[in-house]
Amino acid sequence: MSALNSGVNLNGEEVKSRNPNGESDVFEMNGSNGKVYPNNVANSKPFKIFIGYDPREDLAYEVCRYSILKRSSIPVEVVPIKQSELRQNGVYWRERGKLESTEFSFSRFLTPYLANYDGWAMFVDCDFLYLADIKELRDLIDDNDAIMCVQHDYTPKETTKMDGVVQTVYPRKNWSSMVLYNCGHPKNRVLTPEVVNSESGAFLHRFQWLDDLEIGSIPFVWNFLVGHNEVVENNPSTFPKAIHYTLGGPWFESWKNCEFADLWVNEMEEYKKAMEKKVD
Repeated sequence: MSALNSGVNLNGEEVKSRNPNGESDVFEMNGSNGKVYPNNVANSKPFKIFIGYDPREDLAYEVCRYSILKRSSIPVEVVPIKQSELRQNGVYWRERGKLESTEFSFSRFLTPYLANYDGWAMFVDCDFLYLADIKELRDLIDDNDAIMCVQHDYTPKETTKMDGVVQTVYPRKNWSSMVLYNCGHPKNRVLTPEVVNSESGAFLHRFQWLDDLEIGSIPFVWNFLVGHNEVVENNPSTFPKAIHYTLGGPWFESWKNCEFADLWVNEMEEYKKAMEKKVD
């Protein structure tokens, strides 16, 4: 069993909508137009969440998405960032480098562009499991910031991760794995398809288009790195709200017994049951 105790709220509503075709999903309840909105917020604009998608981690994507939707008390629109679709649409043409561990290593930085440079949107890797209401994260937003993220001080000891891909070490490692983007911020208009397809990994992953003061900080519990961050007993401020299986999650054979694996497996089983009900 994981070290996470019952102090973390794992309750949530069942997923109310699902798009099986890989298009965006809007989760809502209590509406009158065929859509349903949570907590009678039918006039709220859905919070856009872009999740990195890799065919090798399809199940991880589905479970991440499910964990967000099921706990959300606000309307959210979930959009997978699929490299194949971006290439078909002429938005992404960058050649994949040898050190790119996923298909969304660079396409993630298209988030402001994909959100039409409007409002706030979130990007998150697919290897996350959400344990808390995304509203809590959205409520941390500071409009003075261009982006917000967990500012990890993280140097991995492992030389490989996931299913054997090379582990890379660089400044601001994992900062870009979950980012709140102020898409309308003038500085973020730099992130055009041309820039994302041509700039260096250092420029993008270290947010070098921004001044440091324009990068807001989020508590580490929203990007809780398995194998790095720790839960302190009787200290709720250390209980993860979003678990990041950055080295590899239970969907990989070699990581099936990692810390917090039980939470992900339980969520996966619940997701599968929910999908079976929809088929029935």
